[in-house]
Amino acid sequence: MSGGHVIPGYDAGSEPAEPPTNPASEPSHAERVRTLVASQTRGSLATLAVDPAGTPFGSIITFGLDGRGRPVSFVSTLAEHTRNLLADPRASLLVLEAVPEGADPLAASRATLLGRMERVGDDAETEAAKEAYLAANPQAFYVAYGDFLCVRLEVEHVRYVGGFGRMSWVDPAAYAAAEPDPLAPDAAAIVGHMNADHAGALVELCHAYAGRGDVTAARMTAVDRYGFEVVADVTGPRQQAAFRVGFRTPQASPDGVRRELVAMLHAARR
Repeated sequence: MSGGHVIPGYDAGSEPAEPPTNPASEPSHAERVRTLVASQTRGSLATLAVDPAGTPFGSIITFGLDGRGRPVSFVSTLAEHTRNLLADPRASLLVLEAVPEGADPLAASRATLLGRMERVGDDAETEAAKEAYLAANPQAFYVAYGDFLCVRLEVEHVRYVGGFGRMSWVDPAAYAAAEPDPLAPDAAAIVGHMNADHAGALVELCHAYAGRGDVTAARMTAVDRYGFEVVADVTGPRQQAAFRVGFRTPQASPDGVRRELVAMLHAARR
């Protein structure tokens, strides 16, 4: 079975040859999932209903993450999903990236973490889970209530969808070992600044570091520790192209990105 979408009227043989590009490093799917899940504090929890028995039951929970990327939460014993979990701990948590107003949610990244939602019983582990949960949900006064249980999803399977055509099952061990992208909290500001103030520089960087001499205008669409992605106006029949430009070394801060882009631009001009 083909792994691509079937698009009416599309003929892959009609695609013009791409200009040569230099390979650009990018986050692994495990890193993308870890970054996505770390950036959110709520998701859709699926449990198996007690009544009607075995029926998938969806609800919303808030969560934090422990050091291995396991979601931790506090759930009320009055909630239907808690009743379900006490009877059968199998569960999944769907996490979706924030979708800008007017954008297609199916083009957004999402991840489903599947496993067993177990109650955290050890006092030290409960305190650590409470700390992680409150870091993500500081308004959660109810963690001290006697009828709220501390639970943790033991992640056994990970499904990632990064928009149209980008998807995979992710090794749970790789997910647990991955680190969230350090630029994620500042990515929107970096993208906005580059597009507003340095559009010409983006074109030069595409020419020099992506081998795209056909670019006439470029707009940055995403940035991470390894590089950035652009949508560009190009000469020829396609008119537009989307591709990636890599940093020479990974960057961990907005200031590091600024210095790297300035250095790359100076090197390109030389």
